[in-house]
Amino acid sequence: MVKTKRQTRQKTVIYRIAKESKDHPTAEQIYERAKKELKTLSLATVYRVLKELVEEGKIGEIIINKQSRFDFKTEYHHHFVCNYCGKIFDIDIPICEMARNCVEGPGHKIEGAQHTFFGKCKLCREKER
Repeated sequence: MVKTKRQTRQKTVIYRIAKESKDHPTAEQIYERAKKELKTLSLATVYRVLKELVEEGKIGEIIINKQSRFDFKTEYHHHFVCNYCGKIFDIDIPICEMARNCVEGPGHKIEGAQHTFFGKCKLCREKER
C-alpha cells in the first residue's frame, strides 16, 4: 500500500474533477477543467497529482492508443473504445468476475488488469444509417 501524500488544494480539486468525470479524461482535459478554479495551476502539477492518485488507488489509469486516460471507477471492469468518435465506455459484465476467479482461484493475486474492446459505438452506428 502506497502512503498517502499531503492533501493540497490542487490535489483536492484534481481528485474531485477526476471522480466527477465519466468520460475518462486525459491529463490535459483535467488540466483545462481545473484551470477554471485554480488559475495558477501548471500541467506538470496535474501530471504529478494524477500519478499520486493512481498510486494511492483513488483513481484508475487506462492507456488507450499510447495515451493515459483517467477513470473514476477503481473496481475491476473492462472498457469499450469507439474507433470512430473516441468515446470510452465502462463495461461491467460477468466475464470480469469470471476472469478474476480463474486467475485468483489457484492463489494468484491480481494487482491490475486491463481489457479493452474496440469497435463502433451505438451512436456512431446510428449516424451511418
